[in-house]
Amino acid sequence: MMTTDDIRRLFLEFFKSKNHKIVASDSLVPKDDPTLLFTGAGMNQFKEMFLGHSLTYVRATSSQKCLRTGDLNNVGKTSGHHTFFEMLGNFSFGDYFKAEAIAWAWEFFTAVLKIPENMLWVSVYKDDKEAYNIWKDSIKVIPGRIIALGEKDNFWPSEAPSKGPNGPCGPCSEIFYDYGPAVGCGKAVCSPACDCGRFVEVWNLVFTQFDRQPDGSLKALPNKNIDTGMGLERIASVMQGVKSNFEIDIFKPLIETIEAESARSSGQASGDRRAMRSKANAIADHIRAVVFCIADGVMPSNEERGYVVRKLIRRSMSHLQDIGIKGPFLYKLVALVADLMHDAYPEVKTVRDDIAQVIKKEEEAFLYVISNQLPKVEEVFEKISKSKDAPGLAKAAFSFYDTYGMPYEMLEEIAEKHGLKIDNSIFHKLLDKQRELSRAGSKLKGEIFTETFTNKVASLKLVTNFVGYENTSAEAKVLAVMEGGEVILDRTPFYGESGGQAGDRGRIESSSGIMEVEDAKKIGRTIVHIGRMLKGTIGLGEKVLVTVDEAVRRKVMANHTAAHLLQAALRKALGDHVHQTGSLVDSSHLRFDFTHMKKMDERELVRVEELVNENIKSSIHVKKDIKDIDEARNEGAMALFGEKYDRTVRVITVGDVSKELCGGTHVDNTKDIEIFKITSESSIASGVRRIEALTQSAALRYLEDRERAMRDKMKLGAKKEELKRMALKRLEDEKGNISLFIGRARAAGGSKVIMEDIGDISIEALRILADNIRAKEPSSVIILSTKGEDKVSFVIAVTDDLVKRGISASVLAKDMAKSIEGSGGGKDSFAQGGGKMAGKLDQALNKAFDAIKASV
Repeated sequence: MMTTDDIRRLFLEFFKSKNHKIVASDSLVPKDDPTLLFTGAGMNQFKEMFLGHSLTYVRATSSQKCLRTGDLNNVGKTSGHHTFFEMLGNFSFGDYFKAEAIAWAWEFFTAVLKIPENMLWVSVYKDDKEAYNIWKDSIKVIPGRIIALGEKDNFWPSEAPSKGPNGPCGPCSEIFYDYGPAVGCGKAVCSPACDCGRFVEVWNLVFTQFDRQPDGSLKALPNKNIDTGMGLERIASVMQGVKSNFEIDIFKPLIETIEAESARSSGQASGDRRAMRSKANAIADHIRAVVFCIADGVMPSNEERGYVVRKLIRRSMSHLQDIGIKGPFLYKLVALVADLMHDAYPEVKTVRDDIAQVIKKEEEAFLYVISNQLPKVEEVFEKISKSKDAPGLAKAAFSFYDTYGMPYEMLEEIAEKHGLKIDNSIFHKLLDKQRELSRAGSKLKGEIFTETFTNKVASLKLVTNFVGYENTSAEAKVLAVMEGGEVILDRTPFYGESGGQAGDRGRIESSSGIMEVEDAKKIGRTIVHIGRMLKGTIGLGEKVLVTVDEAVRRKVMANHTAAHLLQAALRKALGDHVHQTGSLVDSSHLRFDFTHMKKMDERELVRVEELVNENIKSSIHVKKDIKDIDEARNEGAMALFGEKYDRTVRVITVGDVSKELCGGTHVDNTKDIEIFKITSESSIASGVRRIEALTQSAALRYLEDRERAMRDKMKLGAKKEELKRMALKRLEDEKGNISLFIGRARAAGGSKVIMEDIGDISIEALRILADNIRAKEPSSVIILSTKGEDKVSFVIAVTDDLVKRGISASVLAKDMAKSIEGSGGGKDSFAQGGGKMAGKLDQALNKAFDAIKASV
C-alpha cells in the first residue's frame, strides 16, 4: 500500500526534479498577514510572490498545513470534509504556465502514481480554449473525457468574472478520479458535472492570468502565475483503494482507538456502534486540528483563533458524550496524532506532552461547565416545551451556546428530548449578528487579497537593504513616500518591527527636511519608516542621512538578549516543556509568553530571576553568526514553534546558556544588560503564562520605587491606627456616593460603565468601593481611579455576566496602563494598575470605554 507519507514525498521529489524549490509548510497562523484567521490554502505563504514582490525563486512546491471551518457541520458525515488537512501544490511566479502545469500534473498521476489514464477525467473553464487544446492535442485526452464548466466551478475566485472580487484571478482546470459505474447514479451520461459521488476532484490547476477591473473587465496580467492544489488525504484515499478519507492510514488508527474506548466505556461491542462512525470521524478530524493549532501557538480561548480551537475541543467532547465516553479522553489521542504525523512534522512530538496537558485542562473545564449548566438547560427547555415558544427556544439555545460555549448539537439533542426543535433561522440570525459585532472589532477579514497598507507596500516591489547590525547611521536614497508620509529607503540601519522586537526610532535628514522616525516596520523585504516631519519635506529620489536613536536601540538590545536568557532560565527552573509562544521587546520593557500549566510560585520566580542575573554578572560574550538552518538545528539552536525560517539563519549564542535562531538586535556582552527584574507573572490563555520584566535603568528605578515605598510605610507605622481610622471614614463617605456614581454611568449596549476619579484615597479603599458598586449594579464595569502629584492608580471590577461575554478586567487594566506609562493586571473579574502619566488618564478611560462598548 502507498502510504500518505509516500505520496507527500513522491510529490515533492517530483517537482524538485522539475527545478522547483521545496518550501516547508508555513504555520497555521499566517505570518505577517493579519487579514487571515488561519492558513487555508497552499498559496497563502506565497502571497507576496504572487503579487510580484520578494521573488527569491520562481518555482516552488510544498505540502501545506491548512485549516478551514466553513463546512464544519459536514465534517465526519461526508467522506471528504475536514477542518485540518494538507494541501500539495506546485507554484510558478511568472515562469511557466498552462502547458507545463498540465503536462506535469498528468505525468505525476500516470507515471509516478501509476493511475490508469482511463480512470482520469478533466474539466476546463468554458472559455479557456487554450487549456482545452493542451489537454486534447498535447496530452491526448479524448474529448469525451474533457468537460467545459462555467465560472462557478472552473474559475478562481469562483464567479469572479461576474461577481468579483477585483484583482488577480483566472480560469482553472480540474482533474477527477473515476470510481467507475458501480458507484453513483449509474447513468450512462454520468460525468464530473454530476454530483452523485462517482467522480472525485483530486487536483485543481489555477491559471492566474487576469486582473479584474472595477468595471468587470478582465485585463491580462503582465506576469502569469500557476497555483495548484491537491488534497493529500483525498489522493491518499484513491491510492489506498478506499472511498472515504477517514479510512486512510493516518486516520484509521485514531478512529479505531476512539471506537475501542467507546465500546469499553459503554459496554457495547464496536460492531453495534456503526451508527456512531460519523461522530468518531469528526473527533479524529478535530483532534488533528487542535493538536496542530496548539503546536503552532494557538491556545484555546474566547477570542478569534483561540475560540476556534476551544470550539473544536467542545464539539469533540459533545460527540464523545454521545458515544459513551464521559470523562477526559481527547488528550489521550495527542501522542497517536504526533506518531502518525511524525515523518512530516517531527516537531509536534517534542511538545506532545504540553499539548496533551492543555487539552486535558480544557476538557476538565468544559465538563465542569456541562455539570453546572445542563440542569439549567433542562429546566429552561422544559418550561419552553409547555409554552411552545419557538423564538424563545432559539434565543435560549443561543444564550447557552454563546455564553457557556455549549455545542449546538448537544443543545439540539436536549431540545429533541423535550419534544422541541430549535428554529435554525432564528438561531443563525442571532449568530450572524454576534459575528458581525465580533468582526467589527477584529482585524481578521479572511479575504485572500485585501487592499491593506501591507499590500500597497508589497505592490511597490521595493527592497530595503538592512545595514543595522553593523551601523546605526547610513546614507540612503528615498525610493518612495507613501500617502501617510511613510518613507521607504534603498538601505537603512533601522530595524523594522518583526520577530517580537519593536522597530527602531531616530531621524531621517535631507537637504530639504527632517523627519522624526517613531517606528519602523518590516513588510516582506521592505522596511517602512513611520513618523512625522519636524521641518520641511522629504521627496522621492532624495539623498538622506538616516540615524538610529542609539540610546533607545541599546535598551531594546538589552531587553531582547534578556528575553533569551529568560527562556533558558525558565527551562532550567521549570523543565524542558517550556517553549516560547510569543514575545515583545521594546525600549521600556520585555514581555515573554511561554508554555506552562500553572502559576509560578514565589520560589520559582526568585530562582529564574537569580539565574538571569547570574548570567548577566558573568559577562558572557554574545555571538551572532549566520548559518545554514540544518547546521544551526543540529547544534541545538532553539526555534519558535510555527515560525518559518529561510535556508540561511542568524544564530544568537550566549556561551553555553542559550542558542536561538533570531534576527533581532542584541548586546555584545551580557554585562550590558546590567540588571534584570521580573515585574509580573500571569496567565494569558490555557497553558500559557506571561512574564513581564525590566532591565538596565528601568529595573533600577523600579527597585528604588519599591524601596522608597517600604521606607514610607515604615515611617507611617506610628500613625497606622490614625490613618486607618481616617481611611475608613473616607471610605464610608464615598459609599454614600454609590447611587450618584451609578446615576452618572455611561451606557454600553445593555450594560453600564461607571468611571469615577475618587481623589485622595488608598488603593485598598478603591477595591472595597468597587466591590460595593459591583454588588449593587448588575451587568456593569466599574473603573475607579485616584491621582497623586505624579502618578495615578486605578481598579477595575467586572460583573460575572460580562466576564462570560469576554470582557476582562485584566486586559482592560493592561491596556489602560500602557496609555499612562505604567503596568496593570489581575483577574478577569478584578484588576488594578497605575502609571506616572496622570495627565493621560482621560485618554486611557476613553479607550477602555470604546473597548467595552465594542464587546457588549
